[in-house]
Amino acid sequence: MTSKISEAFFFSEESDASGKVFATYQEVELRSAFQPIYSLSHCRVVGYEGLLRASQGDIQIPPYQIFSRALDEAGIVHLDRLSRALHMHNYCRMKQGEASWLFLNVDPRVIVQGKYYGSFFQELLAYHGVLPEQVVVEIMEGAIDDEVQLSESVGFYKELGCLVAIDDFGAGQSNFERIWRLAPDIVKLDRSMIVQAMQKSMVRRLLPGIVSLIHEAGSLVLIEGIETVEEAMIAMETDVDLVQGNYFGMPDSQLCIEDESIKVNDLFRRYQVSSSFELSQKCLDFYGQAFKSAVRQMQAGDPPDMACQALLALNRADRCYILDQQGVQLGSSLLAGETAALRVSQRYQPLAEGDGAIWLRRPYLRRALQNPGSLQMTRPYLSIATGQLCVTLSMAVVLDGKIAVLCFDIQWSEEMIAPK
Repeated sequence: MTSKISEAFFFSEESDASGKVFATYQEVELRSAFQPIYSLSHCRVVGYEGLLRASQGDIQIPPYQIFSRALDEAGIVHLDRLSRALHMHNYCRMKQGEASWLFLNVDPRVIVQGKYYGSFFQELLAYHGVLPEQVVVEIMEGAIDDEVQLSESVGFYKELGCLVAIDDFGAGQSNFERIWRLAPDIVKLDRSMIVQAMQKSMVRRLLPGIVSLIHEAGSLVLIEGIETVEEAMIAMETDVDLVQGNYFGMPDSQLCIEDESIKVNDLFRRYQVSSSFELSQKCLDFYGQAFKSAVRQMQAGDPPDMACQALLALNRADRCYILDQQGVQLGSSLLAGETAALRVSQRYQPLAEGDGAIWLRRPYLRRALQNPGSLQMTRPYLSIATGQLCVTLSMAVVLDGKIAVLCFDIQWSEEMIAPK
């Protein structure tokens, strides 16, 4: 099989009455469908994923069944290339206006063996006048066991100028090591992660951290498979860059028939009054006045135990402590009365005493020092002193002529926060 395979693709397709190109494979009709991909921040479509639609008469056939009909390696390569050529042709016939990406899936077996079947992709791009940077090549993250071949394939498409997306991350045996090693341009989180976040509050808390970790690795993050407004709101909370799913647009032979930017704008309105926003504000409202009162009392000369007495009496209060500008804790933590007696029996007791501990690495210290006089609040995290989830309020103030940071830990739960 030589590069002439691409020439056959370019000229053997048929067009239907609407001008769309389709192809025939083993008496099965193959067509293109395109699902829009939105940037949440830009509130508009920035790409389309080309998806294969197969039918035999009135019977719809799943794409994986079509690929199972390929009897050998050469047949798989041929069918994969036919699919990409089909999507590229139809996309280019319809695309106009603003720049956008075309996302193309490449069968894992073709990624590994395709190089032995002659050049194809460069010819396909050149034939349609498409720049490599306009194409995102999707590679299924867990489908290739040979790490060397996987790295070589990613390197090939990157050197060509295409963007590379790791697909279905979070499904099966996904691992972050491949993200570090392959450095993809985009990581597509599998729908299973959204489903788990809907079912388990712990996953919902962890998902923003996973997204942040991928961002720090230098990749954009896309969540796929979003089907409801509730799932879309989870995507909003995670700070992902891109979203895809039936909620934003069904796969269609046309490119984004209906503009869903109004729907994305509505998500931002919902987000502003969402539970995460509301929870933060509710927490600050409920504890803020007592916290600021404790600060004023300490600045007036009251000892910390007296100044923080009312604050520690509030519902879900855990402890107060003071740090210097280098993050060193000044004295022992002041414990809420109802929890002080429980500290002796806790499994984390060896970590409970904080006098002299250095909390320089903690976000609540850094944010307070960067915003002196402003009350800061963390996301939920595991308290090293109790082994339970907490949030920390902090504020950098001047005490006895020196900068200090007052910190207040609150026991965190899904039901926060209601007065006793």
